[in-house]
Amino acid sequence: MRMLKPPIDPFISQYASTKEPQTYQTMKKITLFLLTISFACMAQERPQATAVVMTPELTQVVIDTLSKALITNYVFTDKARVMSEYLKGQLAKGAYRAIKDPQQFAARISADLQTACPDLHMGFHFDARMAQMGAPPPMRAPNPHQDSLRNADMAERNFMFTASEILPGNVGYVKFNGFMDVSPAAKETVTAAFRFVRHTKALIIDLRDNHGGSPQMVKQVASYFFADRTRVNDIIVPNKRDTAKGWTDPTATDGLILRMPVYVLTSSNTVSAAEDLAYAMQATKRGTIAGEKTAGGSHPVGPVFLGHGFVAGIPFAHSYNIHTGTEWEGVGVIPDIALNADASLEDVTSTLFPNSWAANQHKAVDRPVDPQAVQAYLGTYEGGLKFYVKEGALYCENPERGNQVFKLRYISPGYFQLDENVQIKFGQQQGGASGMQFYWSNGGISFKQKIQ
Repeated sequence: MRMLKPPIDPFISQYASTKEPQTYQTMKKITLFLLTISFACMAQERPQATAVVMTPELTQVVIDTLSKALITNYVFTDKARVMSEYLKGQLAKGAYRAIKDPQQFAARISADLQTACPDLHMGFHFDARMAQMGAPPPMRAPNPHQDSLRNADMAERNFMFTASEILPGNVGYVKFNGFMDVSPAAKETVTAAFRFVRHTKALIIDLRDNHGGSPQMVKQVASYFFADRTRVNDIIVPNKRDTAKGWTDPTATDGLILRMPVYVLTSSNTVSAAEDLAYAMQATKRGTIAGEKTAGGSHPVGPVFLGHGFVAGIPFAHSYNIHTGTEWEGVGVIPDIALNADASLEDVTSTLFPNSWAANQHKAVDRPVDPQAVQAYLGTYEGGLKFYVKEGALYCENPERGNQVFKLRYISPGYFQLDENVQIKFGQQQGGASGMQFYWSNGGISFKQKIQ
């Protein structure tokens, strides 16, 4: 599973041994990145050696403490009890007796938690620094300098936006690989990316390499696609009986509302906040999902510090969509159109738009023509364009481009690729005149009358 550096510290919940994470006010700040990403960041400077050795007594304490934390905090109490009983059963069988290294113990517990209750955001980690300190790291005080450096780092990465372009046939394409915090600079970048494609006939949003991030940025991105305030995915914290209703906000888009058809590309690596956006677009019928089934991780997660250097990342909330009555946890977002995750953009556009300019360009081939079949196409057209057959191929001489000669490539009967920018269709009528239709790569259409 690919890893990204999280845009913000996902561990913003209260530091406490077994206390539950703060309610939605804190949860709003917690990213939906996979917990393993955050654990990796916490352990970047981990000392190589640790004085902690797993003894039967310590193992018992950690299992008991973790079990209580699960029942107190996990989003579904019944599943928390299943995990607790499974761990205790493994302990009774002696499954952990031979493990002395706390890192290996943490890895085994993580695996057992997934066996008992698969949840992509669940995690269990040992941090030697906390073990040495005897306490979790203190809450970070506001530091304008560090915040400035972090914002600069995000800006250098263009807030995870890697492409905003117009594909042949006037199809917009926007790709981004994470959801950053909604800062003024991030919002400016997001708006610019979508503003660039505002005049396209259709839009492809590529989330195939997107691993999630800020729920608030999900709301920001979704808002560009709804002219009216629309309810999308709620977040429910059962232990607090708290529901944060998810609404788009058209007033947050600087007047930019996109109305074209939207296609969202997904893969098995699309997870968390990226699934949030894909599911919202699909459930509201505002977008069509194309690609692979997504990873299936929807639960926001908060840390619970268990002592002795152990930290549990426990999902404490779940998503809910009023349009479907459910969410995507464990099942993923199911695509409307199946596509391989590694499909090229040419293959994507050919599949999504089988009669589009791009798809027709993909179909164009060098193919001998039957002189009798194309006889009606031959001659001179408006602008001096001359079409003729030579050595079994159809050619065009264009005096407007210095009498440059183009060899036409066959698409379908009467339909040919002229060059990298134009496709032509013979035998067309306009205003009583016979001629051919020009289809431009930018979506434009023009008519050329046949003169002789």
